[in-house]
Amino acid sequence: MGKVLVVGVGAGREYLTPAAERAIASARAFAGGREALELAPPGMPRKVIGRDLEEALEFIEEHLKQGDVAVLTSGDSTLYSILEVLRRRFGEERLEVVPGVSYVQLCFARLKRCWNGVRVLSLHGRGVEVLQGAEDEELALLCDPAHPPQRVARHLLELYGERRCAVCENLGTEDERVFSGWLSEVAEMRFSGRSVMVVWR
Repeated sequence: MGKVLVVGVGAGREYLTPAAERAIASARAFAGGREALELAPPGMPRKVIGRDLEEALEFIEEHLKQGDVAVLTSGDSTLYSILEVLRRRFGEERLEVVPGVSYVQLCFARLKRCWNGVRVLSLHGRGVEVLQGAEDEELALLCDPAHPPQRVARHLLELYGERRCAVCENLGTEDERVFSGWLSEVAEMRFSGRSVMVVWR
């Protein structure tokens, strides 16, 4: 019986750690988002983790009989990820977590800023209500297609007024874009949901 390898693949192949590469090479099957699964070796069994989470968990369970299954997580494998679901299903003893370079780390590296004390919030499946009560904090926001930076900026302007901000879009890809300015500027621009947005006074 194999293990569930929860592998943080961060912003793609360029930022894979040697430990993540070893874990991917050792796995006999793979699950994850569509982009993350591009890092799996060709010809290996794979399952896109979509809305039907139970179907993905059953795939993992079935393939554990043949060896290790790598669950490839974009961003940070220990922050707003599938890790808790896997822990409840398979137990800690069946898990091995291999961290990687997260989108938040890469965003702050691009901005040349420290992120000491920054509050990280995910809008994935949650929505703008998570922004309530955060007016005095520096924020790093994980956006999604339903909540791209321009929509988030408009909401923050209504909540707290003008603030400094930055958007790191499509990190680690050829389409990477970094913008630093004001919420009012971001509100009038267009960004994809694959963005990290940083907001401060």
